[in-house]
Amino acid sequence: MSALIRGQARRGALGTLLIVGIVLASLNLSRLPLVGDAGTIAARFAEAGGLRGGDAVMISGAQVGKVREVRLEDGAVTAVLALTDDTVTLGNQTEAQIITTTLLGRAAVELVPEGDGALEEGDTIPVERTSSPYNITSALNQLTTESAEIDKQALQRALARTSAVLEGSQDSVGPALQGITEISRVLATNDERLAVLLDRSARVTAVLADRDQEIGSLLTAGESLFAELDARQRIIEELLRSARALSDQLRAALQENARVIGPALSQLNEIVDVLNRNRKAIQDTVTGLRGYATAFGDAASTGPWFDAYIQNLTDPATLAPVLSGILP
Repeated sequence: MSALIRGQARRGALGTLLIVGIVLASLNLSRLPLVGDAGTIAARFAEAGGLRGGDAVMISGAQVGKVREVRLEDGAVTAVLALTDDTVTLGNQTEAQIITTTLLGRAAVELVPEGDGALEEGDTIPVERTSSPYNITSALNQLTTESAEIDKQALQRALARTSAVLEGSQDSVGPALQGITEISRVLATNDERLAVLLDRSARVTAVLADRDQEIGSLLTAGESLFAELDARQRIIEELLRSARALSDQLRAALQENARVIGPALSQLNEIVDVLNRNRKAIQDTVTGLRGYATAFGDAASTGPWFDAYIQNLTDPATLAPVLSGILP
């Protein structure tokens, strides 16, 4: 009877150990080798962001694995990711980010496949390609700690002083607030016009952006034009200085030769007057000389000699101009 009891106790103990082993194996299934793992990779984060072992690893919202371990190494957090979906292909530039999946702050790792190559077993995603979320629980805890360190008496004195300043400036604060109210009312009344104005401004900006090359060419051409005008201005200034110098030299020459130039100009005026008075006679002389020259040419071309007759050649009135030019 005792042997039967001992056998049942032995079988009960073995069954209990087997059940405990099955429960532990199911709870740590992702940690078991060769069970559901398509490979493990690591990702380094600047902050843990509430990530713990057993959290999900996701791609585009679908779970493809679990976080096996989270540990601190060299000032950063290393998360070991066990992938359970062997159809997933991760590029060599894959990014990882810690996201929040529930309102209670449950975290998960979101993988973003990038790159042409592939991550191998045991590869690590560096901190440069990872990001951590803002942990509201940690922020609230930090807020509590920071609030506890506030000097309440100093804060009370500051608030009292602020209240006193506001009471002393209430005469100016009221009009200022009223002015702000009026501005808000004007803006609310003219919101459609402001919208139209902003729309037109956007159109002008778009046109200027589309024509930036043409505007740049126009400005460049304008710069060249101004440079050419400046060069022409310098040439004109030099020309004016040269003309002023020539005028001074001519004035000086006229002053030095006034005794010679004055009589010469007077004689020239007299000659011009004589020519003007005898213009008709000079024209008739030239006209008559044409027939004489024709007949003289015919006579000179008929033989080895010829006779010529010039009327009134011996007349003193005719010889006087000729002799005045020959004799001194």
